[in-house]
Amino acid sequence: MPKDVHFGLILALTIRGLAVTSYDEMRRVAGLAEELDFDSVWLCDHFLTLAPDAYVEDAGITAGTERSPREGGARSVPLLECWTTLAALARDTRRLRLGTSVLCHSYRPPSLLAKMGATLDVISGGRLDLGLGAGWFEREYRAYGIPFPTIGERIAQLAEGVEIIRRMWTDPNPVFQGRHYSIDGAVCDPPPIQRPHPPIWIGGEGDRVHRLAARAADGVNVRWWGPERIAGRAAYLDAACREFGREPDALERSVTALLIADPKAGGADATRERFAVIPAEGHVAGTPHECVAQIRRYVEAGVRHFLFTIPDVASSGTLEVAGREVLPAVRDECARDPLRSGARERPAGPPVRYPVGRS
Repeated sequence: MPKDVHFGLILALTIRGLAVTSYDEMRRVAGLAEELDFDSVWLCDHFLTLAPDAYVEDAGITAGTERSPREGGARSVPLLECWTTLAALARDTRRLRLGTSVLCHSYRPPSLLAKMGATLDVISGGRLDLGLGAGWFEREYRAYGIPFPTIGERIAQLAEGVEIIRRMWTDPNPVFQGRHYSIDGAVCDPPPIQRPHPPIWIGGEGDRVHRLAARAADGVNVRWWGPERIAGRAAYLDAACREFGREPDALERSVTALLIADPKAGGADATRERFAVIPAEGHVAGTPHECVAQIRRYVEAGVRHFLFTIPDVASSGTLEVAGREVLPAVRDECARDPLRSGARERPAGPPVRYPVGRS
């Protein structure tokens, strides 16, 4: 029976408690996720970790609300580098797609990133999903000696970078001249296995980022949004797609959510409290039945692509509960009632090249 929805597992976020810190554990968790029929695994692109309250402040997730002491200066816990780890996982998994959620565009020139992405797609047998973002973690930029431009500049750089990556992945003799980047014959050989190219996702929540996704990406991912907020954003994204000459169905809708499934009623409450600073609307939590109902609301809002982060995933039993009780139930519902699921077919054909302008 075909799967109508895609379930990804995030193996590492910059939030303490939401990252697998050793490769042995990461390989084991990825293997279990594959056995449990998850569709993909994803890694963040960060070098430092934060306490949950510090994360929501630095990332601009919440503002003006009471929080526990910030712990911003606490020592970071181990966090494996994204690309190196994905290359290892490409050899240690068989079927799972391998995603970046999301790459900080500022950390690598787009021409290098295109070459790296093509190589990973080749060695994985065509399993790369490239998630890109404009970057937000100023303290990390400063710590590693990376310039931190204004948000407008970072989004403009990302827009040019997406165009360069697309050209290098599809054009045998790519040329591009922009305000921030240029290439002239940056051949990407071997090219990616996936045709016309690996999926490109844009992560973020603001208008400029969403317009960029509507213009140039295959999908858009938002963090911690609930079904109502996603449904309310659909008209904006649909209109932006049409403005750039695309059908709205060409832009896949994805959400990053906190998943806490516990067979015992109230068993998820203590874990939810640990991550209470993450907006509650972005929690999928409770018994398996309650989690299925919450995911159903997302699907009815037009989401078919889920990236779940599970607290203490290497040591808790939540992954198995989700894989054995939650995911199959959602897939079964969608298969039995595709109209209710909001299933949409993506149009076939080569990607459209969109002009890069103001975001």
